[in-house]
Amino acid sequence: MGFNGSMKSMLIGFIALDLMKQGEKVCIASFEMKPQTSLKRMVPQGIGSVNPTDTYIERFFDWAKNSLWFYDQQGTVKPDRVIAVIYYCAEQLGITQFVIDSLMKCIPDEDDMNGQKRFVDQLCAAAQDLNIHIHLIHHSRKKENEKTRPGKQDAKGSGSIVDQTDNFFVVFKIPEDMKKQEETQPDLMLYCDKQRNGEWNGSVALWFEPNSLQYLERHGAPVMRIVP
Repeated sequence: MGFNGSMKSMLIGFIALDLMKQGEKVCIASFEMKPQTSLKRMVPQGIGSVNPTDTYIERFFDWAKNSLWFYDQQGTVKPDRVIAVIYYCAEQLGITQFVIDSLMKCIPDEDDMNGQKRFVDQLCAAAQDLNIHIHLIHHSRKKENEKTRPGKQDAKGSGSIVDQTDNFFVVFKIPEDMKKQEETQPDLMLYCDKQRNGEWNGSVALWFEPNSLQYLERHGAPVMRIVP
């Protein structure tokens, strides 16, 4: 979860690449952007350069052809359709990580509390039934300003969204006017506010590297070469 413009989609794409490197099979269902747009970000992230050669682009697709899928539909989609796609991907394609971007495209009415509760309940049941991970991108309520990071209580809609999920992460993009003059100031903070089956809650500082679109864990760290 995070404010608009907090780079949630770009970050989850980068996480997806690392999961693929670990042998996971990923399907991204982005109802806010076309697969071409997602790939335009993920290819540089995988290679470590915003100017990949044609040869390296071909290498990326060869590397990803058996581990990355997209469900190509933009706009509002019915929850039952999403659930059906998840079951198909897990049972027929062997998908182990499913990304939904975002909740508001599945339940467009912010005041539809029962619909939100029902859909998240279906997602949790599907994840357990299929033994997969489902990543649901969600938006934060608007606040007076975006200088204070949102928390669990700031999730739009029903409180059952947070209650039902196993893990809850907040992405907070640090506003430019809040950054110190030192170059070591991180660009993004990732907060783990809930982890049902773990003991750790805390935060991770991330530095955005514009020449690769990667998120690095320390200032000045070398970019990663995810694709061999």
